[in-house]
Amino acid sequence: MEHPFRTINGHGKNLLALMFASILLASLGVVANQAYAMGQAPSTCTNRYDGTITAMKVTVGQKTFYPLAHPGLTFQLRNDESYKVTFTIHTPSQSSQSNSLVGTTWYDTSAPGYQIGTCVNNAGADQNIRVTLTESHPANLAPVIEQKVTWNTLMPGNATFNVSWINP
Repeated sequence: MEHPFRTINGHGKNLLALMFASILLASLGVVANQAYAMGQAPSTCTNRYDGTITAMKVTVGQKTFYPLAHPGLTFQLRNDESYKVTFTIHTPSQSSQSNSLVGTTWYDTSAPGYQIGTCVNNAGADQNIRVTLTESHPANLAPVIEQKVTWNTLMPGNATFNVSWINP
């Protein structure tokens, strides 16, 4: 008596293995994407103004750095300390909805150790929106590591710098 699941040429087993592998890879891709991007997507910002980062300064203790003026900037910081970032997003004359009503602007950063997007309220046409944040060593990174930090909007003019985290 033949086994009820046996096929004459073995293609059934190959097809089943291919389907299983495809489902596994697809589910891993979904999990990986969710693990590395957080915060607000640009599409969630109301009446969004897609501005450009026009200025940025990073303050570490008594020192100030300007990443836009110094591409490839690297500074060293103890992993139990923090730094302050202040940047300006200049908004265009119209929002992505083609109006000049009050709305939001959007940026994302890798400073916390993963990409996180943020909508900034009270943005309007042709404005300089100033954002100040304090950043510290990302808990998901090794204690001693060089971290490439990016700051992006949906327009050109993004900023990048490196933090060389060291033990105290």
